[in-house]
Amino acid sequence: MATKAKILIVDDDADFAKSTKMILLADGYEVVIASDGKEGLRKVQEEKPDLIILDIMMESIFEGFSLVSSVRSDPHLSPFKHIPILMVSSVRGDTGSRFTFDDAEDMGSLPEPDDYLDKPFKPKELLDRVAELLARRRSS
Repeated sequence: MATKAKILIVDDDADFAKSTKMILLADGYEVVIASDGKEGLRKVQEEKPDLIILDIMMESIFEGFSLVSSVRSDPHLSPFKHIPILMVSSVRGDTGSRFTFDDAEDMGSLPEPDDYLDKPFKPKELLDRVAELLARRRSS
């Protein structure tokens, strides 16, 4: 089976990263894992992924946003600024409320991801979102 695309998972939860990797591998994707934002930025440059699945809160509550901001605005990373980013978070499960990106008062100037998915999610939901983001990238 031919590989569909390369996906970088950036998440400090090793169990989540491994289970998500298995879902994606089973659907034909190549998968690379980074356990924090710093490693994630390095792997963006080394691996040149087609899509990034990124946890919002890792070592700090804004680590995911920091990575998005770097990818989108750092001149050294300009070849990668159009990589689709699917942010994931367990905020809803932990707090009962969903993380929203459309509130300018809460978000300020933080960059938005291309899509967002609450953890836990069903494998089909993840695969559908990944396929949609990759299709959007190919058509733009």
